Amino acid sequence: MISEYSSFEHSVSTKQIFNALRAHVIRSRAAITVVFLGLYGGSNTASFEMPDTENITVFLTNETRKSDFVFKFSNHPVWFLVLAQSGEREAAAFLRRLFGKAKTKGIPTLNNQKLLFSASVAEIGNDEGTFEELISAGALALKASLSKGPEKIEYIASFKKRPSEKIRVSILEENAIYRDVLYRTLDNLDLGHFELEIKEFQDGYEFLESKWYLSSHTHLILMNDILPRQSGLDVLHEIRRLPNNNRIIVFMMTKRSSEEDMIYAYESGVDSYFVKPFNLRLLEIEVKRTFERLYTL
Repeated sequence: MISEYSSFEHSVSTKQIFNALRAHVIRSRAAITVVFLGLYGGSNTASFEMPDTENITVFLTNETRKSDFVFKFSNHPVWFLVLAQSGEREAAAFLRRLFGKAKTKGIPTLNNQKLLFSASVAEIGNDEGTFEELISAGALALKASLSKGPEKIEYIASFKKRPSEKIRVSILEENAIYRDVLYRTLDNLDLGHFELEIKEFQDGYEFLESKWYLSSHTHLILMNDILPRQSGLDVLHEIRRLPNNNRIIVFMMTKRSSEEDMIYAYESGVDSYFVKPFNLRLLEIEVKRTFERLYTL
């Protein structure tokens, strides 16, 4: 099967483009999805009159976004689409619209000739497996969808799993008992694809001297605003001047509940503000929501 779909009618290497996009998946956490789109009846029915596939390629290019890519397999009515920053659900919605338009309105450049398609879909969430393995799996799944009839979609799960990402967490709290409670609360959270590496600090000076925040990792800092030697606000002002500032998330814990204090903290760069005493469940929910947003960025 892989030998049947091994070449593309395109001047640029499809493999190179795909590998570049897949490398971006790991850096950005934004999945891409590849679609193997087949013309139903293209090679299975003797009476089927093959339409001009070049015009179909133009139609597909017009239906996708500028950030997407459309390639055609040589000698087959099969296309390879790369949908940037899309998961399999977005790909399925795109295909349903495409199927409906091709069936009811037809292809404009083919005098509105109405055509039927089926497809296979693979969401890419990791860098495991080769391009050739993807082509082989996609071709087999497309063959299965075409055998079931028009407008069918087969899903390929073997490339979907996303690798776990290490997140650094710093707890800045003078009270040892409360510091331990916070540590256990965070350590027991199930955050799916995120793995927490937690360190505790008694004050802001110890944290800044550690240089542990100088990292490319995403970093969650949970800190009291009142600390010995250097306060939480001192730490906040320091880290918001760092080059990796956009990868640092700051939760501040405080007994100060006035609007002025809250406004000043948020203007200084705090991401969440907890007034003591607060329910630890609120902290758990806020941490989970924060990392859910990170996962979908």
